[in-house]
Amino acid sequence: INISGYHCYTEEYLLGKFPVNIPSSRFLRPYMTRLTSLDWLRLRRIKKSMTYAAKNNLMYHLWWHPHNFGINQLENFAFLEEILVHYRYLHEKYNFTSYTMTELANELLAKQPGLKK
Repeated sequence: INISGYHCYTEEYLLGKFPVNIPSSRFLRPYMTRLTSLDWLRLRRIKKSMTYAAKNNLMYHLWWHPHNFGINQLENFAFLEEILVHYRYLHEKYNFTSYTMTELANELLAKQPGLKK
């Protein structure tokens, strides 16, 4: 059951906000040994939200800090790799596109007359 929603955003929702505000869709928390048995649910939730965004031409912002992957690196990068493989599938099927925060902010600013980068 998707209790909290997909947390995806339209470009129109993001336009008109200055400074640019790109809300997070999901925080990619680091691996925790005591929650290993629930990782499949965490991965499923992320993939479903990404798929929803791709099918509906929405923005999905998966947020994390690289330093969070410093411990349990093998588990963290294996989990991230599963997300990236799913992203590649969505890109090929729906033209789902990945942007850095700077790239997306610049693209949004360029579509707003009168705002400077």
